[in-house]
Amino acid sequence: MSDVRDPEALADLLGDDCARTILVEAKKEPRSAAELSDRAGVSEPTVYRRLERLRQYDLVTEDIKPVPDGKNYKLYRTQLEGIELDLSDDGFEITVSRGERMADRFTRFVEGR
Repeated sequence: MSDVRDPEALADLLGDDCARTILVEAKKEPRSAAELSDRAGVSEPTVYRRLERLRQYDLVTEDIKPVPDGKNYKLYRTQLEGIELDLSDDGFEITVSRGERMADRFTRFVEGR
């Protein structure tokens, strides 16, 4: 879990239909930008802009998928598990819960972290 320092910017991002579609579709299974573009009904450049913003908050990860012809491509996966919004005397606080991939857990285990 982590606290988000700019809850307004995250709320703005999550208010975007394209960003929400990316999160939902990439949670089902890792997807390419082209697949996400088709599912969201927007251009690939729009998807890449949203992916960049989602990555700023560590809500998606990027993996390289090797293919036999040498033109590797990227797959995106949602890391977001949940968001908690709390109201305090100082304003809103957002706590983001992220899922951890098995490979990342294994690496942490092997490295003793």
